[in-house]
Amino acid sequence: MLDGETPMALADFIDIGVFNGAKDDEKPLYMKREQLTQERQRFTIVVDERPTRAGIDPYNKLIDRIADDNVIDVATK
Repeated sequence: MLDGETPMALADFIDIGVFNGAKDDEKPLYMKREQLTQERQRFTIVVDERPTRAGIDPYNKLIDRIADDNVIDVATK
């Protein structure tokens, strides 16, 4: 935490996205605004195609000091 920042309880509606395709040419398979709270931070999402990336606030609508860590590659079984 940086100087001057105040921790806050998580209770916000935030976009959750699942994508297919290359990083700069991906298409959304799932995009929905979900309520995240301290108790609800895990989601199970089923899509029709094999996903390649998923994340929280994937289009960086919220203020974020490190925007590059919002979406990660999906590991499939």
